[in-house]
Amino acid sequence: AVTERTRLMFVASPNNPTGVANAEADLLQLAERLPAHVILCLDEAYAEYLEQAPDLSAAIQAGRKVVCLRTFSKIYGLGGLRVGYAYGDPQLIALLHRVRQPFNVNVVAQVAATAALGDVEFVSMCRCENEAGRIMLCEGLAALGFETVGGQANFVLSRVGDGKMIFEVLQQCGIIVRPLAPYGMPEYVRITIGRAVENQRLLDTLGELIESGAIAQLG
Repeated sequence: AVTERTRLMFVASPNNPTGVANAEADLLQLAERLPAHVILCLDEAYAEYLEQAPDLSAAIQAGRKVVCLRTFSKIYGLGGLRVGYAYGDPQLIALLHRVRQPFNVNVVAQVAATAALGDVEFVSMCRCENEAGRIMLCEGLAALGFETVGGQANFVLSRVGDGKMIFEVLQQCGIIVRPLAPYGMPEYVRITIGRAVENQRLLDTLGELIESGAIAQLG
């Protein structure tokens, strides 16, 4: 709950590890209802995977203390360059400029990021490929008896029973998923959406492991 001591509210949308995104109306309402002394920081690392990402410009223009964070490490594929940006309340951005390190983003990263922003066809293609892969994984996992969460990022959250065991067994097969016990979700794993051949390999491997008795179906 927000109290007089609260200074910052951090919201990730789409969320990691669920992939669930907040509606624009809900985020705008949150920004409007927060006390004036509370900053709303919105982590939008996976926003480009949404067909229509929330736009909080109305809240920013209304003087709300909102700052939004974006990265080029996800859909743009520039993770190795370590580049991103923030937009929001001008006063907050001015404060960030005062404390940021000089020369914090190199020229190569700046040029690549600028080019990436202009390549809307690539982003659209990646978004479509990701959605197709998400559907493929969700349907395939459901057919194997595993539950999934309807996220909108570049990964699928699945309830598999013993997440740590599934992680270890799949790792032995050359497939890596993320066990989520550190998130307080020991029955779940996070599966990155890959190319169709990679997704199918995961589903086939899980099917073979179930058939051999190495892992069990839920329910």
